[in-house]
Amino acid sequence: MPKNIFFKTNLFYKEKGLLKFFIYSPVIKEYAFYTLFPDGLNLFIYDKNTNQYTTYISANWVKSIYKIFYHIKGNIKVMSYKGYILKTEEIFWDRRKKKIFNKKYTTIISHSNGIILHATNGIEASEDLKKIRLKNISGTFPIIK
Repeated sequence: MPKNIFFKTNLFYKEKGLLKFFIYSPVIKEYAFYTLFPDGLNLFIYDKNTNQYTTYISANWVKSIYKIFYHIKGNIKVMSYKGYILKTEEIFWDRRKKKIFNKKYTTIISHSNGIILHATNGIEASEDLKKIRLKNISGTFPIIK
């Protein structure tokens, strides 16, 4: 049984007066050792220096363990402020290491230069998508004349 259940919730998390992240979720269920977002969430991660969002994550289901490790599933979109979009069906996010990873089919799209990459065996990336390691990739690159 959950200790708390919240409906249509907006959460603002701050450290030292600066916004760290913002979450909207239709339902949040808090248990002793984890938090469940059974109807998904929308998450904005903010840069501590500029106080502007750097990453947006949306998904259909999320389980947060001690608010450090996240298991995210279903129609996942991760967007960086630089125009990169990551799409997949399952991903893990380690907040302590600031990394996201999976072993699932993943697509990364760069709107700035039209590159589309497909990683058939998953990815490892920084949470802001500045560093990305794709496993077994194929893709589309635009030809510049």
